[in-house]
Amino acid sequence: MQTPWNPSELSRLLEKCKSKDARAWSRLVDNFQSMVYSIARRHGLERDDAEDVFLATFQSLLNSIDRIESAAALPKWIGTTASREALRVRRIRGRTSDMESAGITLDELVAKEETCAENSAIEANQSAILRSMVAKIDERCRKLLEALYFEGEKNYSEVSESLGIPVGAIGPTRARCLEKLRVLLKKESFFEI
Repeated sequence: MQTPWNPSELSRLLEKCKSKDARAWSRLVDNFQSMVYSIARRHGLERDDAEDVFLATFQSLLNSIDRIESAAALPKWIGTTASREALRVRRIRGRTSDMESAGITLDELVAKEETCAENSAIEANQSAILRSMVAKIDERCRKLLEALYFEGEKNYSEVSESLGIPVGAIGPTRARCLEKLRVLLKKESFFEI
């Protein structure tokens, strides 16, 4: 986004903001506030929510100002942050309206979100362990399991053709390969997670 600041002036302003100059911060906010509000409004937010986006964006900038290396990156950083905050506020507003219609409290909603986040982390960890164990089994088993379970929906005919295994041998071979995988996973305490 274009700003009315020339690059050297914006660079000086950024440096002053990094040294906690209150007047520089005020000028910076004045310069970018309309951009932040317009981003929030384009995301369909009402005035109160746009103000929340404004506050969150500039609070985030205050916390991150030392990591912004060039003034040229500043407008994009502010725009991206405002957009993310607007999406976050919209998501929260959608959840709270769903929450009200479902008759649950905010504490219940937060607990549910925490559980979902924890479950996602556990699933990601299990997926990583599973993939690393599949990589450890012999090549024939690895290719068969990948063809059956990781490469999308394939029928036995397609697997047979791609791996050169007779259709009638796929089931018994798969069972042996899964047993090898189960043994490896058990050693990693996978089933206790």
